[in-house]
Amino acid sequence: MADTVDARFVQQSNDFAIRLYKRRDSSFRSILIILLQQVSAKNAGQNVVISPLSISGCLSLAAMGAGGLTAEELFSGLQYGKADQKQQVAESYGRLMQRLATDKTLAMANKLYVKEGYQVKSSFNEVASGSFQSEAQALNFAQNVESAKTINDWVEGKTNNKIKDLIAPDMLDDLTRMVLVNAVYFKGSWTYQFDPTRTRPMPFWISATQSLDVPMMNIKKHFAYNNFEDKGFSALELTYNGSDVTMLVLLPNERDGLAALEEKLPSLNLAEITSQLYKQEVEVFLPKFKIEFSLALNDDLTELGMGRMFTDSAEFPDLLEGNEPLKVSKVVHKAFIEVNEEGTEAAAATGMIMMMRCLPMHPYFTADHPFVYFLRHQQQIYFAGRMAKIDA
Repeated sequence: MADTVDARFVQQSNDFAIRLYKRRDSSFRSILIILLQQVSAKNAGQNVVISPLSISGCLSLAAMGAGGLTAEELFSGLQYGKADQKQQVAESYGRLMQRLATDKTLAMANKLYVKEGYQVKSSFNEVASGSFQSEAQALNFAQNVESAKTINDWVEGKTNNKIKDLIAPDMLDDLTRMVLVNAVYFKGSWTYQFDPTRTRPMPFWISATQSLDVPMMNIKKHFAYNNFEDKGFSALELTYNGSDVTMLVLLPNERDGLAALEEKLPSLNLAEITSQLYKQEVEVFLPKFKIEFSLALNDDLTELGMGRMFTDSAEFPDLLEGNEPLKVSKVVHKAFIEVNEEGTEAAAATGMIMMMRCLPMHPYFTADHPFVYFLRHQQQIYFAGRMAKIDA
């Protein structure tokens, strides 16, 4: 029964992330796809990386303390169903945190910061500490510079110093009652590492007619691969040594095919895509890249139907003792990914401030134009993004 619940939980989390990626210019209602769509559309032509795992983790923790219509919006927006699913969601997160604790390549951590003089409700603290493995720490938010440094130091420590300055001092003041933070960090070495001596400058086409020379890695090994010609893209799965996490790369067959691929994301079943990949010898050309990306999520989450928590009508009765009216002032997210010959390093953090993408002898997978990628464990998406250009 737990496996069935967790499978549903994973699918719900993935639906949320896709929604956030490209929702902004889309009418698709299917929230991994829409989340990914949304961020992508507002950052057209730019590199993108987000961690759906981090964002949904932070929002899910907040949902544990929400009530009324606010809880309904959060649970619906996160694709969990009705707000009466709190226990099931908490139990699924508990199992997720337990599994991540045994993973040597990926770690996730949660933290609560509460204004001095306020107490977290025992029922919420039980769920936060038990299922989300989150502890509470008191801060004087009126001392905003010191408080921001304390929070940012924790985030840096949990992300191997990759995510810096998540919380700006001016996000905090005497009206701040609680800050919820989630941090995710991944570092994996390829099962088949690229030989640095084979890396050489090659064109990367940022449009159908314009290219820039970039450091292009090259390897020929057996990989899970398929060209979905009817869908207009090919897919390649790269594995990591000693880890169940994989990188799935979706590469448009046309140089300028990224927009069309992103439009297809809501209708793509990544589990079905990966089940149709076949191990074969493939020569891979993949650019080295490093992306740092940050965004404020208030508008995105509001467009996804979770706007009540930002208003004076917000209901968070189960967070703090005393039933003081609370609302969310900001939800911020930062993510980092670096792909090189050795492997991949990725990190992300999300903070919520509570206030008042005919075969030859062997196929080629030549990622010399924009593509989308996913860092996944089985069917759960940890990081997702778009490589649209190589920054100088």
